[in-house]
Amino acid sequence: MRFRPLLAVPFLCVALWAQDAALKDAFIQAKALWATQGDRDGATTRFDSVVASLAPKAAGLEPEWFQVLCESYNWLAVLDDRSAQNRARAQTRLQSLLELNPDFELDRALTSQRLATLFDRMKGEKFALVKLSYAPEGGRLTVDGKTVAPLPRKYLPFGSHKLSYARPGHAPADIAVDLAPRDVKSVDFKLTRTASTLTLYVQPADAEVLLDGQSLGYAIGKAGPEAAALTLPPGMRLEELSGPFIIPSLTPGKHRLELRAGCFRAKVLELPAELATPAADHTLEPIQMAPSRGALSVSSAWPGGELFLSGQSRGPLPLANLSVCSGPYDLLVRFPEGGFSQRILLEEGKSLSLEVRPKPRLAFLGLEGGDFTGRARFLAQLESLGDRLSQLAYLPAHAGESAAEGLARIKASREAELVLIARPIPDKVTHRIELVVANLEGEEERLVVKPLEQDPLGSLAARLNRVPSIHQPGLGFTPLDIPGEAGPWVLAATEPALKAGLQVGRPILQVEGTPASAQKLEETLAKAKGSVALVQEGASFSLPVQREALEIPLGSPEICYPALLAHLRLLYAGAKGDEANLIKLNLALALMQFRKYDKAIELLRDARLSTVRGVSQGTLDYHTGRCFLHLGTAYQSEAGQAFRQALKYPQSTLLGPDGPLVAPLAKQALEDLK
Repeated sequence: MRFRPLLAVPFLCVALWAQDAALKDAFIQAKALWATQGDRDGATTRFDSVVASLAPKAAGLEPEWFQVLCESYNWLAVLDDRSAQNRARAQTRLQSLLELNPDFELDRALTSQRLATLFDRMKGEKFALVKLSYAPEGGRLTVDGKTVAPLPRKYLPFGSHKLSYARPGHAPADIAVDLAPRDVKSVDFKLTRTASTLTLYVQPADAEVLLDGQSLGYAIGKAGPEAAALTLPPGMRLEELSGPFIIPSLTPGKHRLELRAGCFRAKVLELPAELATPAADHTLEPIQMAPSRGALSVSSAWPGGELFLSGQSRGPLPLANLSVCSGPYDLLVRFPEGGFSQRILLEEGKSLSLEVRPKPRLAFLGLEGGDFTGRARFLAQLESLGDRLSQLAYLPAHAGESAAEGLARIKASREAELVLIARPIPDKVTHRIELVVANLEGEEERLVVKPLEQDPLGSLAARLNRVPSIHQPGLGFTPLDIPGEAGPWVLAATEPALKAGLQVGRPILQVEGTPASAQKLEETLAKAKGSVALVQEGASFSLPVQREALEIPLGSPEICYPALLAHLRLLYAGAKGDEANLIKLNLALALMQFRKYDKAIELLRDARLSTVRGVSQGTLDYHTGRCFLHLGTAYQSEAGQAFRQALKYPQSTLLGPDGPLVAPLAKQALEDLK
């Protein structure tokens, strides 16, 4: 048996190396089995596997893999022709090859004369030869609108065809040909120069190219062998360059070329008029863009935070000196409860440090309904609402997602505590929008706005930013500002304040060495950290600053109560002792705003405050009685019991330490129950 020498395949090996390794091995092994061992069946099996894998996706193959498929058909035809029982199948292999690529040239050293003659006859039955020339070369050829390789010889089916040839900087040319059996026709393309062209190679390989401020596209791909002759800047490697980006037509005059890429400093080149006139092809030296990065540090006293920058996770907190591409980002930190969001700008070469705390998350679920006057403006204001919120982390709507789908997603993932939905109010013309703010437990508020007013979201933003405190600084006494007196009078005081020297029924004359007034006392308390020095007639002393409990106000048009509930629930997650029980009291009050008295009772009966003055245990008992009253006559006995408990705390108050005493109110409630 005569063995054929193994055909040279180095030109394929490099190109295929990065492709499917198993398929590459099958192709090379098939050749080796026939060339070195004469194993026709083994070679056929492997070539068949290559064809089975590549043929279904032939239209989208890279040129190197398309060549592999054509060669595999050539080999299979040769191997079948050498087997008496498979010889008839050889013609089928050639037919498949013709349908795939009539321009393929058989390997005449491998293919027998009889098989080559058969292939030429089959080709002549369907195709005619067109000989082509191109001046200048290097352009793009299309046949009947389909881009093909600009070869010097092409076989086209019988009939009429439109051939087009184009090259940057030249006027394109179209030539029509009619082909009949046994025709051999010549087509000569001679293009006319119309403008200069400019070819760029850029590092990195995904830079946007702008000419005179207008984007022309992106320099993508990898540089080919044609770039080997280019002079590379120091430190640049050929494999880092983009493929050639061609500006096809430079109009006369000067131009401004700009390159932009993420993580790189923008590059601007001023192009002289000589590049445009006279018309010619120009290639710039490879352009290297400088990296542009900053450092970001994010930490939190709350555990479990994870940082996201524009939707991409960057890991758990704390993160120190994280190297990040310069530019704007939507920063989000997700905590087990709540989140933190902020739009940041990270500048090149600079560091940004943030200490974050979890806030309730408000997810915008979109603007429902059809088109209306001012919709685009109003939607833009909704989408940028997060820039105006200081107390909430704002999550934008998901593109293409309905409000119902978004709500289902939020409830399933628990990635937000609050949702915002905007709904046009049906009418002949839309002039009102209903804004719904709701938490996942069902408490909601509605606000109607006009989309064309100057600031339709101003009221909503103000209410969302208004979070009343449940503490205030105090000194353990109740002052009263009386006109004409030397200072605020002391109406009542705690036992520690009395022991420190404070006298009830006398005015405060000085606060921290300056004349006393109610305003001065308030300003000093807001700034004080440890204690405050006071002077009364004949006595000087210091009182320690302490936190005094407050109730949230109810029925306030300045507060968004679903958001307030979310804030309180988030506070409660990390609270203990009296702090946790004070939050429970205020949670109950917020639920009373929504008339959910049964849920409020559950919180109040589960809370216990150790304090007996101001907002304290008596306050809890009084509100428990009120909630039972709202549940109806069936709970009158429970209400009476709660009011009697409140009577035991004569110094307990509502609202704050200076609010109305609970005991008289509880006594009146008991009278009303009789």
